[in-house]
Parts: sequence; structure tokens; C-alpha cells
Amino acid sequence: MTPILKVSQIEKTFGYRKLLKGVDLDLQAGEFALLLGKNGQGKSTLLKIITGLMRAEAGLVEFEGKKVAEHPEEFRAAFGVISHAPQLYNELTAIENLEFYAKLRKLKNYSEKIRPTLKAVGLEPFAHTKVGVFSSGMFKRLNIARLMIFEPKLLLLDEPYTGLDYDSIEFFNDYLEDYKEKGGTVLMVTHQIDLCYPLSDRIFIINQGKSSEVDKHDDHTLDDLLTHYQNLSA
Repeated sequence: MTPILKVSQIEKTFGYRKLLKGVDLDLQAGEFALLLGKNGQGKSTLLKIITGLMRAEAGLVEFEGKKVAEHPEEFRAAFGVISHAPQLYNELTAIENLEFYAKLRKLKNYSEKIRPTLKAVGLEPFAHTKVGVFSSGMFKRLNIARLMIFEPKLLLLDEPYTGLDYDSIEFFNDYLEDYKEKGGTVLMVTHQIDLCYPLSDRIFIINQGKSSEVDKHDDHTLDDLLTHYQNLSA
């Protein structure tokens, strides 16, 4: 089967340091993959390259068998992202942020989705509150609401658990499980491996500029993975 996402021989250099030295990974539709590695190994950089926010010196990114560089608009219309970069506007209310995003994405019938989605993420009482006063957990919940309205084919998540309390983590994992069951595909960068290990199908590790896949079998426990992770080069 043609992978929904295929990354081939990606290379990226910063100054005199070659950060990515030929990274490969691929995902089939409906798979949930973790992208792991110590700080500074290039995980967030790879996500930026995949989304088109950063250029690689070499390599190829393909979505549903098509080169992303040749079909950027088609790809942008198909993926959702949670990253370190702000994707909400502090001067707008929760509803206004979702309406703006929906219009930007040219979504149809979005108005009927906004209220139920805010209720689902626990933000309905703050629908008309400006986002600038939100806590980090509320901010992240609104980002999740944005994804729920959009219903993308592919989620690219960079440390999505940061700032979430226990209830928010539980809600987010329920959302990811439901999203996956409906055929959605996830690539997640995280250091909080224990929070999402049960959801994952595949595990990729970037270390010293190269990528490798860790087989996830029934006899490969979370403790095994954490031990392997801790032994990676810093």
C-alpha cells in the first residue's frame, strides 16, 4: 500500500552542524507513530520540514504518493498540527479563533460545530473570553478544538501534552484514540512517552542525525523502550 506519509533521506544543516543526515520514515493511513530522540536531535526540525515551514538541503516528503513540494496546497489542506508556535490569537475570543481558523481553511458548515466542540473540550463557559487570559491547559484545549473542527487526515504533534493537567491528558488521549479509530494518522514528537505508548503502533527514533524504527511487539514493554531511550546519545 502507498504510505499516507513518506519521508526519504532528509538532510538539514545548521551552520557547521549537519543535524539530519538522511532521515527516513513512512506511515500508513490509520497508524499512530511516536518520533523520539533526545533534545537537539532534530525532531521538531523534521516536523517543520514536513509541514513546509523549513527547507531541507536534500530529501523528499510525499503525501499519498505525491511530492509535497509539487502539491503544497493539497497537503496543507489535509494535515493539522499542534506545535510550540502559537496558532491562536490572544486578542480574539475562543469562538472568534475557531471561526477565523475555519474560514482560513475554507471549511463548510463550521458554525454548527463550534459550540458542541467547545463543550466537548470543556471550554463552553469561556466561549466569549479572549484567549489571552487562558491558562496553558485551556490554550491547548482550544488547539484541540481547532483540530476537531478541521478533521484532518494527518496530525503532526510536537510535545502536545505540555501544559495539560491530568483531566486534559485523559481527554486528549480519548480524542486521539477516537481519531485513530476513524482512520486518522498521527505522528507525535514527545518526551512523555508513558502518556501515549499504549496508543502507538510504531516508534521511530532520531539519534546522531539518523532515524531507526523500534519494533513494537507484545513482549516489548514500555520499560524496555524507556531503557533504550535513556541510553541514546545526548
